[in-house]
Amino acid sequence: MPSKPVLSEADKNAIRRKLEELCEECWTAQGYKKTSIKNLCDKVVISIGTFYTLYPTKEDLFYETITNIQRRLTEKIIDINRNCRTKEGFAQSMKTLFREYDSKPFLYNVNTPDFQSFVTKLSGEMIQKIKFDSFDFFRQVIRAAELELKMEETLAYGILSALLSTINAKETLSVTCDYFAVFDLMVDSLVADIFE
Repeated sequence: MPSKPVLSEADKNAIRRKLEELCEECWTAQGYKKTSIKNLCDKVVISIGTFYTLYPTKEDLFYETITNIQRRLTEKIIDINRNCRTKEGFAQSMKTLFREYDSKPFLYNVNTPDFQSFVTKLSGEMIQKIKFDSFDFFRQVIRAAELELKMEETLAYGILSALLSTINAKETLSVTCDYFAVFDLMVDSLVADIFE
């Protein structure tokens, strides 16, 4: 009987990338619960056994996926601010972040039964790593933008967090108006008040 081919590290990394890309797509489209390992394996054309040599559990794949999304998004927002060190650049980065939240509800709406069923299967250490620390995030972004605050740091970060949390009202707002236009107007107005 011929032996099974051994995957090189490059092969494993390529498969991991494909699985994480597909996991992000499926998670966005249908949620954690409805995303099956079999479906992912079929689409990537690997066996379920190969999947389990790369990820001990489904949750390990989802954990890697969300940490990569968070890292990628943080880098993107910091880059926007490094490349445009103005209040307008900061406002644009918040608009980008808001739209990313809109396209990936699991990044902000962590109280859904779907997200909770994912989180309950994670270790305490994993949960701590995926918790979004908005103060640390805003501190990094403001440092990259080289902007000076007009107010106390915690108040500014609280205002920015509250502003981003308006994504939770998108369904209510979208009935009567363009919630992106509402957010954009609020961020443009508040940024002028928050920064020198």
